Order: sequence, then C-alpha cells, then structure tokens
Amino acid sequence: MGFSVSFNPAVPSGAVALASVDLEPGGDYETLVMEACGVLSDAGGSTFHIGGFGSEEWSLDVAYDLSAFMEQLPSLLEGVRDRREVEVDLYSQGIERTLTFRPREDLVMIHCESRTNWVPNPECETVEQSELVAMLSKLAVDFAGGLKAINSELAEIAPFERWLEGEV
Repeated sequence: MGFSVSFNPAVPSGAVALASVDLEPGGDYETLVMEACGVLSDAGGSTFHIGGFGSEEWSLDVAYDLSAFMEQLPSLLEGVRDRREVEVDLYSQGIERTLTFRPREDLVMIHCESRTNWVPNPECETVEQSELVAMLSKLAVDFAGGLKAINSELAEIAPFERWLEGEV
C-alpha cells in the first residue's frame, strides 16, 4: 500500500449545536485549524489517517496530529499543484516525521524522514500528482464536512465554507 491521507468525520446522530467558539474577527488560519480540530476531537468519532512507508496506519489523533497536518495543507496543496518541492512537518511527540514532496514529471516523490526509532520502509513512495491533489482536496472537503456535521459555526468561516463547496 502506498501513501494515503484522509479524514473520516463522525456521523453524529441528532447532532446538537456545540458551544459557540470564541473567535476574533480575522483570526489566522492556524488558530482556526487548532480550534476546529479541538471541536472535532471533543465531538468524538472522527479519525485522521495517514498510511505508507511500511505502515498502513500511523497512530494519529484528531486534536493534535490532524491540526499539525491541516496547518500545512494550504502550502502543501499549492506546492503540489505548482510542482514545487514542499515539506510537511508532523512534529507531534511520538510521530515526529517530515514528509518531503518532490515533483518529478506527472509524479510526486514523497520522502519520509523519521526523528524517532521508527524506520520508514521504504523511505520514498511515489504517487501521481493528480491523485495526490485529489486526495488532499478530499481531505479538506471532509474536514469542513466534519465541522458542518457537528453544527460548528467554524464551518461558516473561510476557508472552511469554501471547502464545503468543493473550492480547495
């Protein structure tokens, strides 16, 4: 199995509106993502998945690991679309891995560097550029859909409201 990343939102039965979030107008993207991951984690049932490099399922959580990934998603998507090298630092304690995405024609070479005793095997995986863009875009749409499913007012804030419309 090659590299994969996804977010599977909970499908709450009879979701009730969560307590309102204290957001300052014009809050920065990273703050919004941290808040969003917090409410998704508190609601329960959602899962964040990354697999590859010899491990089909990395041990990840929604509150912290998903936040670390989502903070870097816009620059990752932009880099992959523009066929530029881009890094994603999964800095969470216990994960501590850096993924480097390098374009090569219609492919993206992904190199995984571990800063723990876990050893990626193989260290590099390849995915088609269009497939990676689709995977990352779906992640964004599913993330925003998770916020909407739990009736979070964050679903109505940029960029999440655009992601709900498929504009990633």
